[in-house]
Amino acid sequence: MAETHVRRATPGDLEAVLDLWQEMMDYHARLDQRFQPAADGRSHFRAIVQEWMADDTWRVLVAVAGGEIAGYTIGHVAENPPVLAMRQFGYITDICVAPDCRRIGVGRKLFTAMRDWFRHRGLTAVQLNAAAFNPISQAFWRKMGFQDFLDRMWLDIA
Repeated sequence: MAETHVRRATPGDLEAVLDLWQEMMDYHARLDQRFQPAADGRSHFRAIVQEWMADDTWRVLVAVAGGEIAGYTIGHVAENPPVLAMRQFGYITDICVAPDCRRIGVGRKLFTAMRDWFRHRGLTAVQLNAAAFNPISQAFWRKMGFQDFLDRMWLDIA
């Protein structure tokens, strides 16, 4: 595999990011139908990523190897309620690495670059959601130093 570097995403990267997002969503939907994207989910994701790319409180990063997008991550500066002392924190919404680029450090490089962006913004903590039924994701994030904080619970009421 060619040397991998991480950079801020550009509009020209959008289709590759969307392809990876679709792959990630399809994978999660196979594990749990609650992650089934809407029929127009890709077009909605395209629009919101375009907004995020232009917003200074959001960061969309891509990993590039051999001239190809090997992965992406998205994070933003999130706000706690005013009753908490820590006013802001970093929040990672997505990370996805192309199947043929996994387990060679691409995810770690993406996370490290996002963590560094959060630090540069003066943030001291990062949060994210990781699907409980996805042992690969759970293992990756724990390897990056994350630990349990809250349990997000679900109840079907229909």
